[in-house]
Amino acid sequence: MSASILLLLLAICLLYGEQVAGDQEHQFVVPLVSDSSHVGDAQLILPAESDSWVVDNCLAVKMVAQIKFYPNNSNILVTKNIPALAKVSPTSSCSYLNSTTTQVITLEWSEADSSSEILARNLSLYFYLNNTIPPMYTVSMVTSMYQLSRNKVLGKMSPGRNTTDLESKSDSNFIRMTTTIMNPLQFMVPKNRSYLCEESLTVEMMAELITTDGTPDEKLQKAMLTISAFQFDAFRPTTLSTILPSPQFQPATSCSSPSATDLVPIVVGCSLAGLVFFIMIGYLVGRRKVEVKGCATVIEQGEVQ
Repeated sequence: MSASILLLLLAICLLYGEQVAGDQEHQFVVPLVSDSSHVGDAQLILPAESDSWVVDNCLAVKMVAQIKFYPNNSNILVTKNIPALAKVSPTSSCSYLNSTTTQVITLEWSEADSSSEILARNLSLYFYLNNTIPPMYTVSMVTSMYQLSRNKVLGKMSPGRNTTDLESKSDSNFIRMTTTIMNPLQFMVPKNRSYLCEESLTVEMMAELITTDGTPDEKLQKAMLTISAFQFDAFRPTTLSTILPSPQFQPATSCSSPSATDLVPIVVGCSLAGLVFFIMIGYLVGRRKVEVKGCATVIEQGEVQ
C-alpha cells in the first residue's frame, strides 16, 4: 500500500466524522418558519434575565414560547404566546406519580376572548431521568390544553310546571395537544447541568377537540410549539438551595455544542485516522529496514568478492 493511498484514507475518515457529527448536531433544531396564513399573530418577547418558573427548587424553566394551532377543521392557523405572567400550577411535581425519574412543570394562565369570556389555558413540560452512566435527563413529553369557550347554559321548561330548569350543554370547547412520549428523546443533558438554547426550536403536537368531561370529539391538524431562549434545569440536588438562590440555573450545556451522540462519529473517525497513521508508520519503518538490510547484503557480497 503506497503512502499516497494511506493519506487519502486518512482524509476520508476525518471528513466522514465531521460530516456525520454536523448532521446530528442539527437533528432536532428546526428553524422557525414564517407563515402568512395565520391570524392572531404575536411577536415573541424576550424575558428579563430574572424571568423563570420554579417548582420547589427541584425544577427551573426559562423560555419564550408560542403555540400555533387550528381551532377547528378550517385552515385558519391561530398563534398564541405563552405569557410571562403565567403561573406555576399546583399540579407541577418534583416526583410525578411518585416517580423519582419523572418531573413535570405546568404553566397556567387565562385570557379573555372576543366576548370577554375568561378562558383557561396551560402548558406542561415533562422531564425524564435516565440513570445511565453518566445520568442524563431530557424533555420526554409536552402537552397543552386550550379552552375555546365555556359551557352554554340553556333554559328548559319543566313539563306541567311554570318553571324553567337550567341545563348545561357540553360543547367541544377544549383543544388538547400532546407530543405523547417523544421518540427519539430530545434536548438531552447530563444531570447536575442545565440545558440552554438561544435558537428557535419547534415541536409538533397532535391536536384534538374534546368536551368538558374529556371525551374526544374531532381530530385536528397538528399544532406546533416554538420555543426560544430556552433553558431548563431539572432533577436539581436537594442541597442546591444552599449553594444557588432558587431562580439561578446550574452550569449550562448549550444546544450548539456537540452532545454525547455527536461524539460517537468523531471518536470513530479519529480512531480510524489513528489506525491509518500507525499503518503508515509501520509501513515506512518496515520499508526502511528492508532497504538497510538490502544495502548491508550488497556490501557483504562486495567484501567477499
